[in-house]
Amino acid sequence: MKTKQEEYTRKILEQLETLFTENSDNAISLTELEDNNNAADFFHALANLAPAVVYSQLTQKQVNTLEFNHVANRLCMINAVR
Repeated sequence: MKTKQEEYTRKILEQLETLFTENSDNAISLTELEDNNNAADFFHALANLAPAVVYSQLTQKQVNTLEFNHVANRLCMINAVR
């Protein structure tokens, strides 16, 4: 049986795939990400900015990206010791 984390990961990845589909309204070209600055911006948005917004919306707690990073690091530690 898959864990909830695996289920959520699969669902999130399936949605992210649409970002790289040419006909998508929000398409991002892979060639655009060949530029290191664009790639850095993309991964920062993916790993920090967007999750901080989702966290704030779900919890009704306003956090900046550094504060959210602390939350994410705590989750990593919790999962590492499971």
